Amino acid sequence: MRGDLLALKVALAPCVIGYAEIAARLASRPDADAATNSYRVWIAEYAGVPYQEVAAKARAHIEHLADLYATPAREAELIAIFKEATRLEADFWEMGWRAGQRVE
Repeated sequence: MRGDLLALKVALAPCVIGYAEIAARLASRPDADAATNSYRVWIAEYAGVPYQEVAAKARAHIEHLADLYATPAREAELIAIFKEATRLEADFWEMGWRAGQRVE
């Protein structure tokens, strides 16, 4: 909700780049496209060439912005942004995972 374009791209990285990384790893598993795998469509979409290209371009754009605007003094800020965005992304998936579980 604040910051420059580099900060925004770092905040989006766990989703944009993370999905590509996770899907590629899951796609390499023998049961990735099994009919019983409820995530097979998601894996295929994000492990597919079109999305992998999106993620590669996002990674390259972050690296370019970092070359232009990142400084050693700013490193801690960017790390904190990435960590918080990663935590929020993990919480999002955890919320979905637990949606069907009974809360007592």
